[in-house]
Amino acid sequence: MIRVLLLCGLVAFWFACASTPETQPPPTPPPPVAKPAPPPPAPVYEPPPPQVRELPKTASSLPALGLAGLVALAGAGILRGVRKRIR
Repeated sequence: MIRVLLLCGLVAFWFACASTPETQPPPTPPPPVAKPAPPPPAPVYEPPPPQVRELPKTASSLPALGLAGLVALAGAGILRGVRKRIR
């Protein structure tokens, strides 16, 4: 009896396995194709900032004094001419 039950169970199991098709997992989609990185933009030429050039400290106040002297001589000449006209 046990043999018959075991035999019936094995036959039922065998038919159950044979009648149902094996379910295969769905095929995995191919991995997405990586897009190549865009090329880096071309470097833009930026001129260097202008350098502030300073003149050497060679000047003195002597030319200003000379100019003041010329103005004084011109003023004296003008005053002399005006004084001569008045007299």
